[in-house]
Amino acid sequence: MLRKLLPLFLAALTAGTLSAQGFSGGFKAGLNFNAIEGELEANEAYANNVGFHIGATFVYSITDLFGVKGELMYSQKGAQYEYEGPSYFTFYLKETKVPVYANGTRKSDIGISNSYIDLPVMVFYRIGKLELEAGVNAGLLIGSRGSGGITFSGTTSAGLPIAAFTAGVDHNYYSDERGLDAILAAGEFQYNGVVTAFLPTSLNAYYESPDNTDNKFKTIDVGLNAGMAFYINKGLYLGVRANYGLTDITNAGQDVLPTALSTSNTYQTRDTKHQNISLQASVGFRF
Repeated sequence: MLRKLLPLFLAALTAGTLSAQGFSGGFKAGLNFNAIEGELEANEAYANNVGFHIGATFVYSITDLFGVKGELMYSQKGAQYEYEGPSYFTFYLKETKVPVYANGTRKSDIGISNSYIDLPVMVFYRIGKLELEAGVNAGLLIGSRGSGGITFSGTTSAGLPIAAFTAGVDHNYYSDERGLDAILAAGEFQYNGVVTAFLPTSLNAYYESPDNTDNKFKTIDVGLNAGMAFYINKGLYLGVRANYGLTDITNAGQDVLPTALSTSNTYQTRDTKHQNISLQASVGFRF
């Protein structure tokens, strides 16, 4: 739906710029200081990460002091996901391709970068060189990736030790395969000392994943904006804006519990809310 509305949105703003005296346009770019806020296990955390934004701005000045503006922005959001504690790991037997499981300790460190087309719509008020703004934002997720690593050590179902190993992760949350097909590179080891199993060295997003077609992150994000801009001269300005997401950005069907499998060795999921939080610092120019 948003893809169909974007051309109409741009055409209307362009037509208004040409015909209405109160319209003006410009551009802006800058950095996003991002976080994800939500319910987590005791050994889980989301640390801040940094992205960027760039795009066009469209302004309708109702008076010299007050008006409405919209933007069309490419914006990177996300966080650094961290987990260190009791967990499990899935292995696949080489000959039969059957999954087997081990219990132990896992350390995950994965940088999540979600790319959105953002459409903020705001009202603004000028006080001298300072411009205050507030409004709403709709975001369309167009790219979602993760990179980092998982380190695991533990014991097999027969109680034999598995030495610590690290698997790199290269996640594309939009298109990655599931289960055994999610192994990008692997060595081998003797599971329980007698059966050869794959030892993953590189994995994509859905290696340990419930059997469904959900993606980890939802396509639409809606939030609130508030900020200010300081005009150095008539056109050039420095801005800061807070964006607070209102919607849950994760799909419950792929929000996998990292601590333990179920009693039947299936992946447990949880329906918890996670929201985008961003602080943007920008440089812009209004014509």
